[in-house]
Amino acid sequence: MSDFKNEHIKVLTNLYSGLYKHQPDEIVSLPKSGSSRQYFRLTGSNNSVIGAYNADVNENVAFFSLSRHFLSKGLNVPNLLSISENQQYYLISDLGDTTLYSSLSCHLANSEYNEKMMGYFKSSLSHLVRFQIDGADGLDFSKCYPKQIFDRRSVMWDFNYFKYSFLKPTGVIFDEEKLEDDFESFANYLLDDEMVYFHYRDFQSRNIMVKDNELFFIDYQGGRKGPCLYDVASFLYQAKASIPQSQKDLLFDFYLAELSSKKKVDVNLLKKRFPAFVLFRVIQTLGAYGYRGYFEGKAHFLQSIPPAIENIAQILKSDFSDLNINYLSGILHEVVEIYRLRFEQTELQEGLTIDITSFSLKNGYPTPNVEHGGGFIFDCRALQNPGRLAKYKELTGLDSPVAEYLKARPEVDIFMNNAYELIRNAVENYTQRGFKYISVGFGCTGGQHRSVYCANRLADMLKDFPKVNIRVSHRELNRK
Repeated sequence: MSDFKNEHIKVLTNLYSGLYKHQPDEIVSLPKSGSSRQYFRLTGSNNSVIGAYNADVNENVAFFSLSRHFLSKGLNVPNLLSISENQQYYLISDLGDTTLYSSLSCHLANSEYNEKMMGYFKSSLSHLVRFQIDGADGLDFSKCYPKQIFDRRSVMWDFNYFKYSFLKPTGVIFDEEKLEDDFESFANYLLDDEMVYFHYRDFQSRNIMVKDNELFFIDYQGGRKGPCLYDVASFLYQAKASIPQSQKDLLFDFYLAELSSKKKVDVNLLKKRFPAFVLFRVIQTLGAYGYRGYFEGKAHFLQSIPPAIENIAQILKSDFSDLNINYLSGILHEVVEIYRLRFEQTELQEGLTIDITSFSLKNGYPTPNVEHGGGFIFDCRALQNPGRLAKYKELTGLDSPVAEYLKARPEVDIFMNNAYELIRNAVENYTQRGFKYISVGFGCTGGQHRSVYCANRLADMLKDFPKVNIRVSHRELNRK
């Protein structure tokens, strides 16, 4: 056990002992989610609580302040039980392990959710309205972190998150100035809204706990003052929840009725503005999926990309003429086509598909397949570089003189045989287990000579495997 984990357990045990006057019988570390917070379950003598550690004190203070306020309003959030002096550790009530999201697959039939799940969805939206209106009433928004209000800076943060963590790794080529112009126009539209609600920020089924058939709500510490439509868009268009459009429409009408019962609103205006908030929310989540998936290597975030792309495809059918975002719309249509083409290509194949890519390490790693998120990456820079020789400089690994040059070098044979053995073992294992994809990347300095040759040579070495589909791409050559 690491020293850090030992320290966490020691502090949380002291908080528990101070609360219940006895030591916990068991402390279990809970799986991490998308945040850096660490959670533990402490149990003993019929008491079960959740212990948390978070080094970001400002975020913790926001959580404490919001929790106390929401509890005073009778909202279903965890009870705050104990807080350490340094405010990095705290205990909250144990709401169990069942989220609304974990319940979804049990109730989805014939592409529509059944009456029980629709009841949960409607209850969630009723609670959302209470958070947005009752939760905002008397709330000290100065305690919110990192922003007190949904403003231009927070909007642009999300747009840039999407641009740098999703668009660029995806390989979409765009004019940055034109894209920024559309982001500014989009931001103007979003900010021309009534900013009087509690903006939950991440209202979705993974953050709703189901305990004794009642719903409880977590992960609101990033909330702030803002619009109402973002949160309902977040809930109805959560990528992997896959609520059918007909039921999304019914639930949105239900939400508007609930909102109207507590506050005078222009329902027709909200309906008109809703698609823009849906588009913005899905763009924001794609940035998060890209960062968590491509940069942090978390495969389950990559698996959320395909349904999010389908949400983009559906919402792009709306009329966005008021937003003046023609360039951004074109980029999003291109993204939809890129991903749909990838999915169509993989769906047509039976057996194991091996994606082999050559690339320049200077330009980053290739995008992993969304289904499995990984594979092998080999660095070819230890091999002699034919690109340093004048006669090969303008050629590539596809040209015979370069291929013959590398084939004649013993160290290349050793390198390729070692790579082949690793991949062969994986291919045999994955084929037996029914896996669908494996990715292999060969990188070198420019992505033109060594990596290209190695990618092609591996494809040739694997060509006799049964029930295997081999696809080779040369990223840098395709960009020329």
